[in-house]
Amino acid sequence: MAFRLESLATMSSGELRRAWAAQFSEEAPNVPPSLLRLAIAHRLQEKQLGGLPVWADRMLDAIAADPTVSPEPPIQIKPGTRLLREWNGKLHSVTVTDDGCLYDNRCFSSLSHVAREITGAHWSGPRFFGLKRRPPPPARGEQANG
Repeated sequence: MAFRLESLATMSSGELRRAWAAQFSEEAPNVPPSLLRLAIAHRLQEKQLGGLPVWADRMLDAIAADPTVSPEPPIQIKPGTRLLREWNGKLHSVTVTDDGCLYDNRCFSSLSHVAREITGAHWSGPRFFGLKRRPPPPARGEQANG
């Protein structure tokens, strides 16, 4: 069943249920048509534009498993950033790329893999390179310390 996002607005309840079955391969839940429209629209956009990043899915899974936990998103570094670290008297340079990290003319999928290559031991890549999270901005009405 191929249709455009715009057509969801004019679909009947029966048509929405058939569209749900086509998109999710299961019977539609017993919810109002407005919710079916939103979920189907999300699925169509996800298929066209891609879903959440793996780290976001992991965070949502962790929150679903234990809602009292507030996992931190990973530190994200912009492509083109150059990181330097001295280790055992040698200066190591890593350039962040769209595909990972470039070190010693080789591409690594993460900073942690680069840190292991340099040290021979398991390290958190961001910790090895001294990256820290920014403190959260002050809540409305509060003043920042400093």
